[in-house]
Amino acid sequence: MVYPMRMVGWDDSSIKYLEIGNPFLWWGSATVCLLFPLQLFYWLVCWQRKCLNWRTASFREYIDGAMILWGGWALHYLPFFAMGRVTYIHHYLPALYFGILFLAYQIYNVSAWYLSERSLRRVLFACCVTVLFGFWWFSPLTYGWDKPITDLKGMQWASSWPVYEDEFEL
Repeated sequence: MVYPMRMVGWDDSSIKYLEIGNPFLWWGSATVCLLFPLQLFYWLVCWQRKCLNWRTASFREYIDGAMILWGGWALHYLPFFAMGRVTYIHHYLPALYFGILFLAYQIYNVSAWYLSERSLRRVLFACCVTVLFGFWWFSPLTYGWDKPITDLKGMQWASSWPVYEDEFEL
């Protein structure tokens, strides 16, 4: 037993699942949510030096939407650091919803500032393809897999994921 989770072996006839989700969404949303305070700090410095116009309507709309989404993520995610007990994946799912919305919001707005309409469509299409690929690739872990465990070996992208362990490999 690995505290706090009960770890058992998977034989080839049992259904195997791991609540992993889509790593592109988890990692992407965590990245933009953690970098947003740095983005705010940069804009604050620009505002103090009078090189940024805070009064434009589009910038205010962006900031208002970003603060609501980031605030929703922070209010759902940060309280679990203060908890004195074990947390499970369902504790973080409400924060993930806000994180995914914030990821899409950031990708769209930042791309729209710097790219042409045609390039923006290409970036958004590439993001959609990446998310769909992640869903397709990791769906056996999320929804269950009844084939041999060796078929899942390529899905272990991080060493901390207990997807496949061969006790006979050295």
